[in-house]
Amino acid sequence: MDVAGALDGDVGAGWCPHLAILVPSAARVLPALASFYGLGARRNGLLFHRALPGHGERDRAGLSAAGLDVPALEGDGRLVVTEPPYDTDPERWARPWVPVLEDALERGFDAVWFSRFPIGPDEAQLEAALAFDRAWDDAFHGRPAVSLCVYIVDDVGDRALARRVASLAPFHDGVVVPGPGGAEVIRTR
Repeated sequence: MDVAGALDGDVGAGWCPHLAILVPSAARVLPALASFYGLGARRNGLLFHRALPGHGERDRAGLSAAGLDVPALEGDGRLVVTEPPYDTDPERWARPWVPVLEDALERGFDAVWFSRFPIGPDEAQLEAALAFDRAWDDAFHGRPAVSLCVYIVDDVGDRALARRVASLAPFHDGVVVPGPGGAEVIRTR
């Protein structure tokens, strides 16, 4: 999914949204993230990818294969791939990343572009992740942070899509969804 093409011209410059993305398969996650991070790099963002423990190298390889120049970005200090602990509570998930944002701003970046490993398609996983997204929104809403929460969904039909967007809308500024012409953003607040 071409996430960069779907985002408004002011994302990362004037509007720093907390977004969710509904991806129809695991195979489409890293290409979508490469597009997202590529836009962040063009907008003077520090790119910060949170991989599952033990998956950092695999994510680096997948992002590179999808067209993101991972070695150059890491070499320039513009991309950080980390493997935070997976077994934490929502409050401990979000707050430790606030100093990352503050440090990036002091170093001259305009914003931090955060994303993470995908959640789903299991419905229980999707529901459990919502508390983490709420905590993330509490920590970063209104700050120069562009965040993309990745969800794999089996069914992106109209009814399922509307239901998922409604569950994400209270604490995401928009939801990136697959559309007939590519990815599109449904603004939710």
